Amino acid sequence: MDSTLMDSAQLALVFIHLLGMAAVVGGYFAGIRSVPKRLSAGIVHGSLLQLVSGVLLLGLAEMGTEPVSHAKFGIKIALTIVLLLISWPRRRDQEIPSGTYHAVGILAITNVAIAVFVK
Repeated sequence: MDSTLMDSAQLALVFIHLLGMAAVVGGYFAGIRSVPKRLSAGIVHGSLLQLVSGVLLLGLAEMGTEPVSHAKFGIKIALTIVLLLISWPRRRDQEIPSGTYHAVGILAITNVAIAVFVK
């Protein structure tokens, strides 16, 4: 694949990935004080967007010349899958337990921290 095309695809995917992250983390903080706790569409669909764009970014990284941290990507994908397994079945619930709501937020924030601080 042409280097310019690959760079453009990677930038577009990073942009999409960041939008998904903003939807999940922003949705979590927007609803943190609400009672009853409920998962917004942004949280649920943002986490799905994160998974798809993250796997595509991993594929592009594998095609590049830089070494890929499989442990980092594996942990991030595993956290996102757990987040989806928690949130997707509860996406239409009018109320979820507070602990479940905060687990979703903690998983998302942990994923962001891994992205930023782990090389």
